Amino acid sequence: MNLGEDEDIPRRDYPHKAVITMKIDIRKINRDGTLDTQVMGNHLLQKYGISTKAQWCTSGASEAECIKNLKEKLEKLNG
Repeated sequence: MNLGEDEDIPRRDYPHKAVITMKIDIRKINRDGTLDTQVMGNHLLQKYGISTKAQWCTSGASEAECIKNLKEKLEKLNG
């Protein structure tokens, strides 16, 4: 493939990948229903095999398919 050979193909028609990065805060719930100001850190979460960050990916054969796959995964995550 020569440089510039793919310039005729619109960007949206190329395969795409979405990378989702989440920050996880786990806090104690106080007796009055409020959340504690302290967040569990990585050292405490380590015994459960997790950390305060998570990352997952999805992809698709095109921009539209990638976004469709992402939306489906987010809907499943929300229950």
